[in-house]
Amino acid sequence: MSDPRVLLVAEIHGRAGLADQLRTVLAELARGTLAEQDCVSYRVLEDEEPSEYVLLGAWSSEAGLRAHYDTPHYRHYRDQIEPLLARPSEVLVYHVGHTVHARDPSPPAPGLFG
Repeated sequence: MSDPRVLLVAEIHGRAGLADQLRTVLAELARGTLAEQDCVSYRVLEDEEPSEYVLLGAWSSEAGLRAHYDTPHYRHYRDQIEPLLARPSEVLVYHVGHTVHARDPSPPAPGLFG
């Protein structure tokens, strides 16, 4: 796996009673996104609160993330998501300049980074 250059963190706030539909839409988005050439990783995390999710996506380039927004699976997500939301999603995109891998990840001692 290559180091990501662009990270996306999105908080999704679903409407009460529509969690199953929202979960399905997010799972479809994740399957399609993981198949993208420049996608390094993509995860849908379900919060302890009902209908609350966090999306974590990583791409090898900004061009890869921009291409993601023009895929059929992302367009399908955009067509389906609005009626499932209680309020707008909060999306942050981070541009990564440097990545450090822990030498001992189980858990790493502070001195064992890079």
